[in-house]
Amino acid sequence: MTTTLYVVRHGESEANAAGVFSGRRDSPLTARGREQAEALAATLADVRFDRVVATPLSRSLDTALAVARRRRMPVDVVRDLIEIDVGDRTGAPFDEVRGLPAWRDDAFVAWPNGETLEQVLERALRAVRRLARETPGGAILVIGHGGVTRILVSHYLGILPRLDRTPATNTNLTVIVTDGETGRVERLFVPAPAAWREGSGTH
Repeated sequence: MTTTLYVVRHGESEANAAGVFSGRRDSPLTARGREQAEALAATLADVRFDRVVATPLSRSLDTALAVARRRRMPVDVVRDLIEIDVGDRTGAPFDEVRGLPAWRDDAFVAWPNGETLEQVLERALRAVRRLARETPGGAILVIGHGGVTRILVSHYLGILPRLDRTPATNTNLTVIVTDGETGRVERLFVPAPAAWREGSGTH
């Protein structure tokens, strides 16, 4: 029995708007990010989910709450899906660190004092196994983060340590179907919300 994960990146955060790495640092949604979250909730109004999941970071949690409030559903916080710890590069501008050896176009290793690829993958897969075990055959909306989603996708596509570099906008959709051990990617970084409403789910 498989579980379908509808993985959506959070709305625009202050760090996104400023063009800096936030990693584990809490970076709230901007006004635009809050609008994106409400648009996402409207788009998903007719799609059934058995659970709504977020990480402890407010940009993820607040995006999830916008969806869950309309459904009168709780949001389950799953810490193992939190964004990559980028260590010493927290708060650094994208342009400043682009091309440095810790994160190349084809692979992620680790920032100084941050997480390694192996550490991120281990905890993300632990979360996926838990979700599949707890909600067999169900559909789960996961409001996640760009870095962790890329690593999960690259794992299921069999291309690690190279990372999929498809452009990933805020509130984009990725669909992963998994039995907890194996998985397949059915949709990848589809711009949201209006562009993926049709056919976004059958549950």
